[in-house]
Amino acid sequence: MKFKGEFGIAASLLVAAAGGPSISAFDSSSSNSPVGSRREMMQQAASAIISGASVLCVGTGFASPALAKDEKAPSVLRSAGCARGAGEACADLAEGNSFILDLQRKSQENAEQADAAALAAYNNKNFPEFMASLNPPKYLVKMPDGKFQVYDNVELSKLKAAGKIKVERPLAKGGKIGLDLTQKPILVLVD
Repeated sequence: MKFKGEFGIAASLLVAAAGGPSISAFDSSSSNSPVGSRREMMQQAASAIISGASVLCVGTGFASPALAKDEKAPSVLRSAGCARGAGEACADLAEGNSFILDLQRKSQENAEQADAAALAAYNNKNFPEFMASLNPPKYLVKMPDGKFQVYDNVELSKLKAAGKIKVERPLAKGGKIGLDLTQKPILVLVD
Protein backbone atom coordinates (compact mmCIF):
# COMPACT_ATOMS: atom_id res chain seq x y z
CA MET A 1 0.00 0.00 0.00
CA LYS A 2 1.33 3.41 -0.89
CA PHE A 3 0.15 6.79 0.44
CA LYS A 4 -0.62 9.17 -2.41
CA GLY A 5 -0.75 12.93 -2.74
CA GLU A 6 0.11 15.61 -0.18
CA PHE A 7 -1.59 13.71 2.62
CA GLY A 8 0.42 10.60 1.81
CA ILE A 9 3.74 12.41 1.98
CA ALA A 10 2.81 14.12 5.26
CA ALA A 11 1.49 10.87 6.75
CA SER A 12 4.60 8.96 5.70
CA LEU A 13 6.89 11.61 7.17
CA LEU A 14 4.93 11.72 10.42
CA VAL A 15 4.99 7.95 10.72
CA ALA A 16 8.73 7.92 10.11
CA ALA A 17 9.30 10.81 12.58
CA ALA A 18 7.29 9.03 15.26
CA GLY A 19 9.42 5.92 14.97
CA GLY A 20 6.98 3.96 12.84
CA PRO A 21 7.82 1.99 9.73
CA SER A 22 9.85 3.77 7.10
CA ILE A 23 8.36 5.35 4.01
CA SER A 24 9.27 2.33 1.97
CA ALA A 25 7.22 0.12 4.30
CA PHE A 26 4.07 1.60 2.82
CA ASP A 27 5.13 0.77 -0.69
CA SER A 28 3.66 -2.63 -1.50
CA SER A 29 6.01 -2.99 -4.45
CA SER A 30 9.04 -2.78 -2.16
CA SER A 31 10.68 -6.09 -1.37
CA ASN A 32 11.56 -5.07 2.20
CA SER A 33 8.02 -4.15 3.33
CA PRO A 34 7.11 -5.58 6.74
CA VAL A 35 4.66 -8.41 6.97
CA GLY A 36 1.54 -7.36 8.84
CA SER A 37 -2.11 -6.75 8.43
CA ARG A 38 -3.54 -3.65 6.89
CA ARG A 39 -5.21 -2.92 10.24
CA GLU A 40 -1.83 -2.83 12.04
CA MET A 41 -0.39 -0.46 9.44
CA MET A 42 -3.42 1.85 9.71
CA GLN A 43 -3.20 1.86 13.52
CA GLN A 44 0.50 2.73 13.34
CA ALA A 45 -0.19 5.48 10.85
CA ALA A 46 -3.03 6.92 12.96
CA SER A 47 -0.98 6.90 16.16
CA ALA A 48 1.94 8.51 14.33
CA ILE A 49 -0.29 11.22 12.90
CA ILE A 50 -1.78 11.96 16.31
CA SER A 51 1.59 12.06 18.05
CA GLY A 52 3.08 14.11 15.22
CA ALA A 53 0.17 16.55 15.38
CA SER A 54 0.61 17.00 19.13
CA VAL A 55 4.32 17.66 18.60
CA LEU A 56 3.45 20.23 15.93
CA CYS A 57 0.87 21.91 18.19
CA VAL A 58 3.31 22.26 21.08
CA GLY A 59 6.05 23.47 18.76
CA THR A 60 3.92 26.16 17.14
CA GLY A 61 2.50 27.64 20.32
CA PHE A 62 -0.91 25.98 20.18
CA ALA A 63 -0.27 24.16 23.43
CA SER A 64 -3.12 23.72 25.84
CA PRO A 65 -3.37 26.05 28.87
CA ALA A 66 -2.23 23.21 31.11
CA LEU A 67 1.21 23.37 29.46
CA ALA A 68 1.74 26.96 30.52
CA LYS A 69 0.68 26.94 34.17
CA ASP A 70 3.05 29.68 35.24
CA GLU A 71 1.61 32.15 32.72
CA LYS A 72 -1.44 34.19 33.68
CA ALA A 73 -4.34 34.38 31.26
CA PRO A 74 -4.56 37.81 29.68
CA SER A 75 -7.39 39.89 31.03
CA VAL A 76 -10.19 40.68 28.62
CA LEU A 77 -10.39 44.31 27.68
CA ARG A 78 -13.88 45.66 28.02
CA SER A 79 -15.10 49.10 27.24
CA ALA A 80 -18.16 50.76 28.66
CA GLY A 81 -21.20 50.31 26.45
CA CYS A 82 -23.20 52.71 24.35
CA ALA A 83 -26.28 51.17 22.77
CA ARG A 84 -29.10 53.16 21.19
CA GLY A 85 -27.74 56.39 22.63
CA ALA A 86 -27.61 55.17 26.24
CA GLY A 87 -24.61 54.02 28.20
CA GLU A 88 -21.48 55.11 30.00
CA ALA A 89 -19.35 55.41 26.86
CA CYS A 90 -21.72 57.54 24.78
CA ALA A 91 -20.16 60.86 25.79
CA ASP A 92 -16.66 59.52 25.13
CA LEU A 93 -17.65 58.16 21.74
CA ALA A 94 -19.26 61.45 20.73
CA GLU A 95 -16.07 63.36 21.64
CA GLY A 96 -18.07 66.55 22.07
CA ASN A 97 -19.47 66.44 18.52
CA SER A 98 -22.93 68.03 18.71
CA PHE A 99 -24.21 66.08 15.71
CA ILE A 100 -23.28 62.72 17.29
CA LEU A 101 -24.74 63.81 20.64
CA ASP A 102 -27.98 64.76 18.87
CA LEU A 103 -28.12 61.39 17.10
CA GLN A 104 -27.58 59.60 20.41
CA ARG A 105 -30.38 61.60 22.01
CA LYS A 106 -32.78 60.79 19.14
CA SER A 107 -31.79 57.15 19.30
CA GLN A 108 -32.53 57.05 23.01
CA GLU A 109 -35.93 58.69 22.48
CA ASN A 110 -36.89 56.25 19.69
CA ALA A 111 -35.76 53.08 21.50
CA GLU A 112 -39.20 52.25 22.90
CA GLN A 113 -40.87 52.83 19.53
CA ALA A 114 -38.25 50.64 17.80
CA ASP A 115 -38.86 47.85 20.33
CA ALA A 116 -42.62 48.03 19.73
CA ALA A 117 -42.10 47.91 15.94
CA ALA A 118 -39.78 44.91 16.25
CA LEU A 119 -42.32 43.08 18.43
CA ALA A 120 -45.14 43.85 15.98
CA ALA A 121 -43.03 42.59 13.07
CA TYR A 122 -42.22 39.42 14.99
CA ASN A 123 -45.90 38.82 15.71
CA ASN A 124 -46.91 39.53 12.09
CA LYS A 125 -44.31 37.17 10.68
CA ASN A 126 -44.81 34.26 13.07
CA PHE A 127 -48.34 34.01 14.43
CA PRO A 128 -50.99 34.52 11.69
CA GLU A 129 -50.26 31.23 9.93
CA PHE A 130 -50.13 29.37 13.24
CA MET A 131 -53.48 30.81 14.33
CA ALA A 132 -55.05 29.92 10.96
CA SER A 133 -53.85 26.33 11.32
CA LEU A 134 -55.80 25.82 14.56
CA ASN A 135 -59.11 24.01 14.54
CA PRO A 136 -61.29 26.09 14.47
CA PRO A 137 -59.06 28.72 12.87
CA LYS A 138 -58.25 31.90 14.78
CA TYR A 139 -57.26 35.27 13.37
CA LEU A 140 -54.78 37.78 14.72
CA VAL A 141 -56.15 41.34 14.66
CA LYS A 142 -54.14 44.43 15.52
CA MET A 143 -55.92 46.70 18.00
CA PRO A 144 -55.78 50.54 17.84
CA ASP A 145 -53.27 50.60 20.73
CA GLY A 146 -50.86 48.37 18.75
CA LYS A 147 -51.50 45.18 20.70
CA PHE A 148 -52.97 42.06 19.11
CA GLN A 149 -56.22 40.25 19.83
CA VAL A 150 -57.25 36.77 18.64
CA TYR A 151 -60.73 36.26 17.12
CA ASP A 152 -62.46 33.19 15.78
CA ASN A 153 -64.29 33.07 12.44
CA VAL A 154 -67.72 34.03 13.87
CA GLU A 155 -66.40 37.05 15.80
CA LEU A 156 -64.29 38.21 12.87
CA SER A 157 -67.20 37.99 10.40
CA LYS A 158 -69.34 40.15 12.72
CA LEU A 159 -66.59 42.79 12.91
CA LYS A 160 -66.15 42.72 9.11
CA ALA A 161 -69.91 43.13 8.59
CA ALA A 162 -69.88 46.15 10.92
CA GLY A 163 -67.00 47.68 8.88
CA LYS A 164 -64.58 47.59 11.82
CA ILE A 165 -61.86 45.51 10.13
CA LYS A 166 -59.51 46.76 7.46
CA VAL A 167 -56.50 45.18 5.80
CA GLU A 168 -53.20 46.99 6.20
CA ARG A 169 -49.75 46.39 4.72
CA PRO A 170 -46.98 46.73 7.34
CA LEU A 171 -44.40 49.44 6.70
CA ALA A 172 -40.65 49.04 7.02
CA LYS A 173 -38.75 51.38 9.37
CA GLY A 174 -41.89 53.26 10.33
CA GLY A 175 -42.70 54.06 6.71
CA LYS A 176 -39.31 55.61 5.91
CA ILE A 177 -38.50 52.84 3.45
CA GLY A 178 -41.98 51.84 2.31
CA LEU A 179 -43.83 48.55 2.48
CA ASP A 180 -42.27 45.68 4.42
CA LEU A 181 -42.47 42.90 1.87
CA THR A 182 -41.31 40.29 4.42
CA GLN A 183 -44.69 40.53 6.17
CA LYS A 184 -48.13 39.61 4.98
CA PRO A 185 -51.06 42.03 5.14
CA ILE A 186 -52.58 42.24 8.63
CA LEU A 187 -56.10 42.74 9.90
CA VAL A 188 -56.59 45.97 11.88
CA LEU A 189 -59.52 46.90 14.10
CA VAL A 190 -60.86 50.38 13.28
CA ASP A 191 -62.58 52.44 15.99
